Amino acid sequence: MSSLLIFATFFYIIASYTLVLRAVIQVPSAAGRKKAFSTCSSHLVVVFLFYGSVMITYVSPGSGQAEDMQKFTTLFYSVLTPFFNPMIYSLRNKEMKDALKKVLGGS
Repeated sequence: MSSLLIFATFFYIIASYTLVLRAVIQVPSAAGRKKAFSTCSSHLVVVFLFYGSVMITYVSPGSGQAEDMQKFTTLFYSVLTPFFNPMIYSLRNKEMKDALKKVLGGS
């Protein structure tokens, strides 16, 4: 039952984003399309991080999965995904991108 609920909500989000992307493609200005794609991609990364780890935890067969792996995926979707969420959204900001490149040794 949990698999059905997880997949149903996941496919609903994907269908919603398909409609959003179709609307974004019709935006007349290139700058507007770029900004809209940036916002959508940030959100989709967070959605895939969350749903990917939830699916690994609740959809995969429990008997064959190691207990350590379950602990890791539970930690991932309950702690790490919310931790990375603000960072993913802040990378839409040009100054944040430049600062990250500087910290990581890029030009």
